Amino acid sequence: MVLGNGNEVMAIKVKTSNIQTTLSSIEQKWTEFSPNQSIRYSFLDQEFALMYNDTERMGSILLNFTFLSIFIACLGLFALAQFTIKKRIKEIGIRKVNGARISEVLIMLNKDFVKWVAIAFVIATPIAYYAMNKWLESFAYKMELSWWIFALAGLLALGIALLTVSWQSWRAATRNPVEALRYE
Repeated sequence: MVLGNGNEVMAIKVKTSNIQTTLSSIEQKWTEFSPNQSIRYSFLDQEFALMYNDTERMGSILLNFTFLSIFIACLGLFALAQFTIKKRIKEIGIRKVNGARISEVLIMLNKDFVKWVAIAFVIATPIAYYAMNKWLESFAYKMELSWWIFALAGLLALGIALLTVSWQSWRAATRNPVEALRYE
């Protein structure tokens, strides 16, 4: 608890279950020693909560927008994968007729997406590191950013991209090649 009159501040650690009795006792002693000055008090946990309230609200908003942007990105990846597969369906059919395995077709279809995710990771990592360092400088207790945080984010992005694209790739790779080549 922090006591003060505006000019002077005093911190008191209070360990009690009946806080109202303790506050009235402190107010009584304050008026005994300083009758002309009013007392103002606040609790440190409430002060800290006010200080970090904006940060928590910003974190909640950013989390919601992060999920929204991941969802929109997955929709875009899904559409791009479907477009790419539809454009290459005859190539896939010819490869399968010539003896290509399902895994080879999957690798052929997914490697472009993996390449673009890797390029995005290389571009985004230094920018994210710089932005996070600048943001962490505003706190009293700082922490160092570890490399594994960025590696985990990259693996997560790669995993989400592969999950989004792989279903379409699997359907194209396991499809009967006769269907793709029938109308040629």
